Amino acid sequence: MPLPSIKAQTAVDFEGVVYYRTRSILLLAPSLVIGPGDKTHKRNSIRLLLGGRGPVQLDFENADAVSGRALLVAADSGLCSIDGPLADVALLDYAPASAEYAALDNYLGGRSVVQLDAELFADLLPQCRAGQDGSMSCDQVLTLLQTAVFRITGTEIPPLEYDPRIVKALQMIEELPLADISLEVLSKAVNLSPDRFRHLFKETTACTVSQYARQTALWRALNLITQQDYTITAASHALGFHDVSHFYRVYSDMFGISLSERSNPRKFKRVRCFS
Repeated sequence: MPLPSIKAQTAVDFEGVVYYRTRSILLLAPSLVIGPGDKTHKRNSIRLLLGGRGPVQLDFENADAVSGRALLVAADSGLCSIDGPLADVALLDYAPASAEYAALDNYLGGRSVVQLDAELFADLLPQCRAGQDGSMSCDQVLTLLQTAVFRITGTEIPPLEYDPRIVKALQMIEELPLADISLEVLSKAVNLSPDRFRHLFKETTACTVSQYARQTALWRALNLITQQDYTITAASHALGFHDVSHFYRVYSDMFGISLSERSNPRKFKRVRCFS
């Protein structure tokens, strides 16, 4: 049975659906145009862009434009615009601190963008097109995200192996309200100096403590909203955001999308959130 949805407004030009999972996003749209300066480009994630009906063009801050029907883009590529009008675009977004991100980062090997053979994903494209109506289940989204990584790397996704002290810190972030999480609290809990803990955490997760904590609190809040019928106000309070405005800012900064009930209906898209 489909999960409840949140209506959202986006600064980008498309009509489609966004599926959110912890540490990953699947965006499906008949057309996708994201211009320079959009907050979406600030996400520190690896992205796979697929054009089901035609090529997608990517522009970069300090490199030549690249066009293709299957493009893998590094987190630090300087991506500044995506142009895929009428291309049946699938954007698969893998955030740091995920096994998929680690596997793709290893495959990229320092390259900013890799043009892939679109035939690798030929059987996935009909699923993407059908999923533009918001009907995909959690299992279908997870399978698609993981299958795409396997097609690129040719190997099963290895589990992440973290320093036990980082594992403990991550568990604390999953359990504590956002307002109670700080570098000092976490470093003391794992018996490391703040400087040493900061370095180890960033080296392991590719995020600062504050970035990871905000992302985690946001995922937890979205799960409360979509799966337990919390209001945005109640979820924001439960997870330790300062107020609803703080929740909105973190959401916008993370996804490049502003939650609104007063937006142009043409800009609405269905949003599914899975844990």
